[in-house]
Amino acid sequence: MTPPAIPKYHLDGIFDAAAAHPYSAHTQLMAAVPRETRVLELGCASGYLSGYMEQRLGCQVTGVDFDPTATAIAAGRCSEVHTVDLDAPDALAGVSRAPYDVLLAAAVLEHLKQPERLLRDALALLKPGARVIVSLPNIAHYSVRLALLLGRFDYGEYGIMDRTHLHFYTMRTGAHLVTSSGAALDRTVIAGSGLQNLLNRTASGFGLGSVPLILPHLLAYELIYIAHLPSA
Repeated sequence: MTPPAIPKYHLDGIFDAAAAHPYSAHTQLMAAVPRETRVLELGCASGYLSGYMEQRLGCQVTGVDFDPTATAIAAGRCSEVHTVDLDAPDALAGVSRAPYDVLLAAAVLEHLKQPERLLRDALALLKPGARVIVSLPNIAHYSVRLALLLGRFDYGEYGIMDRTHLHFYTMRTGAHLVTSSGAALDRTVIAGSGLQNLLNRTASGFGLGSVPLILPHLLAYELIYIAHLPSA
């Protein structure tokens, strides 16, 4: 018997916040999602974040993804799921639960031919004032810069240099993608910086507030933009 196909981007269960690093990208993404909201998730993969939002945050999640193997799993974790070509002009035409309170696009837009179009179309399905959460890998991470100094620009299966990435973003160009599509940027957080994690843990231990970002252009592995859709 042929074993079932496993999607490329997949967890066997839903995201486990208790077991995850407190400053991982997934942890920070889920911390930005308000409880008991209606969420449109672009690139839901097998629904490991969708399931967390549904089961732990009380959200109603509509997930969209191109991979039918992934959406078959996500269907058991989302309120609604659609298998679509995210580059198609009508990619979101079948989404039926709008308007949404939250848009989540985690590590998906860099895979698309026309990410601006999908982001604009998704924003049109949101309520005024809705939260917009976008994460993108940082092509200006020091590891990529060092590789370039050594004359290397090698693709891999995962990470910043995932071979399926069609667009590359820095902290500035990622912010421009979000704001030029019609969202108003509230703040940026980063994941994958050991120095930032250490400072955050130290500040938290002393009961202090948020720590300013330290060299985010260089040290951030993943950039997380938290924005909102302005009221008309």
